[in-house]
Amino acid sequence: MTDMQKIEKLCPDAPISREPGAFPALGYHGWPSVAVDEKGVTYVVASKRLLHIDPYGMVMLYKSADGGLTWDEGRCIYDTVLDDRDAGIVYMGGGRMLVTTFSHDSSNYVTNPRDGWVCWQREVGEAETERVFGIWNSSLPENITGCSSYIISDDYGRTWSDRHLIPVTAPHGPSLMKDGTLLYLGIPKAPVFATGEDLDDGVYCFVSTDRGETFSLRSKIEIDPAFRPCEAYGIELSDGTIVGTVRTGDFRTLVFRSTDGGFSWTEAKELTYGAPAHLIETPGGLLVCTYSKRKDGTGQCIRVSRDGGANWSEETYISSPADPTDGDLGYPATAAYPDGSFITVYYQRWGKDKKTSLVRTLWRFK
Repeated sequence: MTDMQKIEKLCPDAPISREPGAFPALGYHGWPSVAVDEKGVTYVVASKRLLHIDPYGMVMLYKSADGGLTWDEGRCIYDTVLDDRDAGIVYMGGGRMLVTTFSHDSSNYVTNPRDGWVCWQREVGEAETERVFGIWNSSLPENITGCSSYIISDDYGRTWSDRHLIPVTAPHGPSLMKDGTLLYLGIPKAPVFATGEDLDDGVYCFVSTDRGETFSLRSKIEIDPAFRPCEAYGIELSDGTIVGTVRTGDFRTLVFRSTDGGFSWTEAKELTYGAPAHLIETPGGLLVCTYSKRKDGTGQCIRVSRDGGANWSEETYISSPADPTDGDLGYPATAAYPDGSFITVYYQRWGKDKKTSLVRTLWRFK
């Protein structure tokens, strides 16, 4: 498949949330995910914070009742004493949804040879740094241990459960299979903390058959560790095939498949430069892969497959042009509306801002 899939914008791209400004403003937004319920309400989750790496990250939920045109101001639905990152969302029907996130150990932000982990201290000053250190020093060990977790709502996001621990993490969380099973492809994050059992490095398939109350290991996806795989995602197609993707260490996307419900997998093959990928299948059977590029034409892209991921179209840019030197953007996710249009959400700097905003693009196929 070599044809270019034509799209058209339904309106100019616009921020969902944008807060330029210095601390204590938390103006940096990152790693969003999106879902649409049976009423057509759109839900976007993202991490709001000070910098790309800092201890202030919290999970925000934003809602739109008009197809993504306008948004509420958002509210925090998950905020621990750690950095809560990479929010994923899956809608299960009847008002029930699940939101995932993960955190690093607090020790990473105290002293670290990589400057990016501790530069937040210069941004906020000595007094604020000591305040944060004091919180960690007085916290129970289980509250400052980095892990992967999720929360559940049964009332369309108005109230949320306590956190559940899970052994793996991925930016966009699980997806919903036809029989109601939740499919979660991810890499280990504190699995001993979550289950008491360790996992080797790699990509794993976990499933939940009780609407997210518990998850169990179904398989390990064998991928050459030389790829440095991370940031996976997978969905079940209408014919029962599962298509999965994973990011490599050099920001490429690999694709693999399962025809037996995720118990075994094909060899992972490279799809494109650009990552991490998010997948949806349209009612018409198109498989849409959304991903970002951070060089060679920076921005958010899609590729389309008409045969379940065996062959793909050329890539099409769907976002407004980004600064070609900007290496901090992306993680797009896409959801479909009943009228055949789409929303893609992602993060990137808006205009001349120094901090990244949460941005949406509304589009459809021509």
